[in-house]
Amino acid sequence: MISTRVLKPSEHRSVEGLIGLIFPCAIVKLSENDIIIVAELGGTPVGFVHVINHGPHLLLQGIGVMDSMRNQGVGALLIERAMALMRKSGKPIFLKVKTDNPAVDLYSRYGFCVKKFRTVMVLVKKAEN
Repeated sequence: MISTRVLKPSEHRSVEGLIGLIFPCAIVKLSENDIIIVAELGGTPVGFVHVINHGPHLLLQGIGVMDSMRNQGVGALLIERAMALMRKSGKPIFLKVKTDNPAVDLYSRYGFCVKKFRTVMVLVKKAEN
């Protein structure tokens, strides 16, 4: 059974290997103020969400699931957990993603819509009251 949990700041470094496996070209920068949520199967991390507080808005910096665990609801569990935490902030949520990313459909189910900022396409979810 898949479970999710928020990592303590002292555990943030433990997810760097997982992020590197899922996104080999990523430059991982984690701050103790960031929110990191992991999905685990039997205590082994299989997915993550990385949220950064950027003052007036929150940035969903990264979300990833191991290839072997995709299409099994892990991404949805992670998004639901992250949204529950972020909803309390009352801030809009930004998510930078390539428009051809298959996960765009998943994000749209959670209220994200595509917005253009200069030359960058960003998914945005308005703040909830």
